[in-house]
Amino acid sequence: MSLFQFELRKLFLNRKNIVILLFMFGIYGAIGFGTTYFLVGSKSNYETYAELASPLTGPLNPRKAEEARVVYEELKERYGGSEEAIYYGTSSDPAAKFNVDYAHFADHVDEYYNGSPMDSLGEPYGTAVLERKLSSLEQAGKADSFEYRKTRSQLRVERRLGEPQFANTVLWDNLFKNWGDFIMLFLLFVPLAFIVAPVFSVEASTGMDSLILSSRHGRRKVVTAKIAAVVVSAVCVIAAYLTATFVFGFLSLGTFEGGEAALRSIPGYVRAPFGFTNWQFTLVSMVWLLASGVVYALIVAFISSRTGNLLAAFGVSLIVLFLNVGLSALGTTISRMIQPIIDFGIASIALTGEVFTGYKAYNIFGAAVPYWCMIIMFMAVIGVLAGFGMYWGQKHKTAV
Repeated sequence: MSLFQFELRKLFLNRKNIVILLFMFGIYGAIGFGTTYFLVGSKSNYETYAELASPLTGPLNPRKAEEARVVYEELKERYGGSEEAIYYGTSSDPAAKFNVDYAHFADHVDEYYNGSPMDSLGEPYGTAVLERKLSSLEQAGKADSFEYRKTRSQLRVERRLGEPQFANTVLWDNLFKNWGDFIMLFLLFVPLAFIVAPVFSVEASTGMDSLILSSRHGRRKVVTAKIAAVVVSAVCVIAAYLTATFVFGFLSLGTFEGGEAALRSIPGYVRAPFGFTNWQFTLVSMVWLLASGVVYALIVAFISSRTGNLLAAFGVSLIVLFLNVGLSALGTTISRMIQPIIDFGIASIALTGEVFTGYKAYNIFGAAVPYWCMIIMFMAVIGVLAGFGMYWGQKHKTAV
């Protein structure tokens, strides 16, 4: 048996962790099935929704938009203006749900040109808004500024992608919510931390690391085998999450309708600066979650190598995971002061809903580098540093 196989069996391929993974796979599948079922109620409800949506696929229909707004206003009165109450209240009424979705779509089209009052709290949006901002920057003599280049780049992206198109994407919207929300951190990264945390800490706490460090395999080979086992374990856990939520999210209805529609037809991604279809973004999301999960697993392994205690390694790993969740909840003013810390926390970079839903860029030597590009470089650096830290720590550790 190779050293890698030995480490993988010790860390992941054992009865306890296989049972945990199967149990979590069942939970993930139940989430995929349950969220879909709650969203549409039944297959017949979904078919009714699809029949209503099919003739209106494409650009905005102004007449239908007015009709949908009338229904939407009636629902707002019925449910006291609460969007959450409307969402839950229309889950078993496909006609009402369709009208709500189409009314929101009409608002998104208007925002594409004119922006939204809420944009004053964040990044500007809307072609007319961006044009006015460029004009004001030119008049102020700031045509060579970073802000001007960033705004001009954003306007080019918006013009290239064009206004949002309507499509039946309720199932894909549900899938990406399952993959891009903070609940994923609890369902995916917490079990991952539990599985990976023992990789160094258990041996250190029992004194076995002294024997391992003086073995014929050498420290570098031992650490390499452990890192490889950590990566494979992370990939398996994340793949289980992705597979279960994807398969069971669509299995009950037996349809992938909306897969060829543009990503920007999904309400949560209407401002995404990409021309992906939903199928394409599914693949992007899978790769992104696998990469961010592996980076987090390497961070956990590094913590495990430094603490020498299983509970401490697991606890510190969770603190690292949820620290920026708490920081982002401190309030708008404080959040803005520490925004870079929040942006590059593991709880933010792992979520596709945070990374791919808007045009955010950083000033790197005067160039506007997109947020997602910065995250890729950041994850690469963190992964390399974590791996180097494990090698360096074990190299300088004394075998008793």
